[in-house]
Amino acid sequence: MEPKDKFNLSKPKRPFWQQYLMVISIDTLIVFIGAIILGNLRQMSNLYFWSTFIFFIIAAIPVFSEVGTTVKVAGKAIKDGEKIGSQLKEKQAAFDRGARITYVFGLAGITTFILAFILLI
Repeated sequence: MEPKDKFNLSKPKRPFWQQYLMVISIDTLIVFIGAIILGNLRQMSNLYFWSTFIFFIIAAIPVFSEVGTTVKVAGKAIKDGEKIGSQLKEKQAAFDRGARITYVFGLAGITTFILAFILLI
């Protein structure tokens, strides 16, 4: 009997496009409410620009985490005299999840950057 993982990292629950649209729609809602609170709808461009930075930071976190994990696994494998490839295959599901997060938030960051410039006009 195989032990069940706490987190099912092998299959994403939603398709990529649906995750992307959810991130963009939540961000648009937050930007719109923020512009209303600030009292000027022209502030939407500034708020989209700030959300671009936030999305790029979120997108970069899994990249740095993956590099650190790979170095740690490689160092341990070299120290123990084992092959690195077999140990990295065990971590493949976590790496795929991190890549998916990077793609979703990176694309959302690019989209909000474009929206910021469109709303300047």
